[in-house]
Amino acid sequence: MFPFFQRKKDDEAREATDGASAAERADLLWQQGSRLLERKRYVRAVQVMQQAYELEPSRLDGRLNLGAALYLAGRQAEAVPHLKYVLALEPQNTPALLNLAACYDALDMMDESISVLERLVSDRPQWKDAHYNLAVAYFKQKAYDKADEALKAELRLNPQHDAARTLLNKINLMLPHQRRQA
Repeated sequence: MFPFFQRKKDDEAREATDGASAAERADLLWQQGSRLLERKRYVRAVQVMQQAYELEPSRLDGRLNLGAALYLAGRQAEAVPHLKYVLALEPQNTPALLNLAACYDALDMMDESISVLERLVSDRPQWKDAHYNLAVAYFKQKAYDKADEALKAELRLNPQHDAARTLLNKINLMLPHQRRQA
């Protein structure tokens, strides 16, 4: 995309917020940032949401989306405080928990990632993909027996989960070898 198109969109966004109150401007910016996030324009989404954040820092859905956008833009360390803010007010917010675990994983903080995922699985044992994400984290820590259990739980909830089935097969091929070495 040519930069001149980007400036035009920025100008349109500015015109839409001219004369609006700070709360109205923040709302428009949060909405614009969410649309950018949906379109996978993560860097631009972060820029717009940070403007909204400056105007309205306490908006939970905005902070959640900003955290997700920061994570997707490769800025996981910056995402963590936003996700923790959401969880301080809504401790069982599933998207915030999943995103926080993903951030910790990306930051190679596997103990923290597993702790968040274990909390999620404990609070929401029927949540699809939670067991799978926990299994992946266990697998990365070479806790293959725990990963095996989590994958079986995932497949009970979601028998069509191909990635869970593939990882379970991989672990089952590894486990007999691992046990023989022990």
